[in-house]
Order: sequence, then C-alpha cells, then structure tokens
Amino acid sequence: MLKDTHATDSPVQRTILREIDSVLLNDEGAAEYKLDDPLLTAGLNSLLLAQLLLQLEAELGTDPFTGDRSITDVRTVRELIDAYEESIRTAGAGV
Repeated sequence: MLKDTHATDSPVQRTILREIDSVLLNDEGAAEYKLDDPLLTAGLNSLLLAQLLLQLEAELGTDPFTGDRSITDVRTVRELIDAYEESIRTAGAGV
C-alpha cells in the first residue's frame, strides 16, 4: 500500500497504484511503499512486474515499453507512472 500521505494526482496514477496493490495483495506479500521507492523495494519482483504490466496494458490500453523506452529504464514507482502518463499523452496527441 502506498505510504505517501498526499492525494494521488491523476486517474492514471490512481489506476497504477490500485493495480500495484492488487498484484502485491495477490502475492500475499503486500508491502508499504512510496512513489520514489525502487520497484523491487515496493515488492515487485520480475514475475510480479510482468503481471502488473499485463494488467496495466489491459486497464489503460497502452504499453509504454514498445518503442524506445525499456522497462529496465524504469526504476521507481513514480517513473512507472510517468512512463504510462507520457505514453497516454503521446497516443492522445497522435504521435
């Protein structure tokens, strides 16, 4: 569960945090995390991260890691959120 006390900023961020919590709860290893925590510290090992990415693609309708960006470029929860928000903006702009 997200440990930060500030409100989430966007629908994309809320969706991603909800899906992270869902993946972690299904693994029964739910950990508290902050937006600037590394994905692994948040409890997302490679298998859980793969599951999360599939869920996010289904939920958000985009995969930000099909072009030049690689998932290995993303280190923190915040960077993951930024990648999806940028992908959605780019798709909306028709780029």
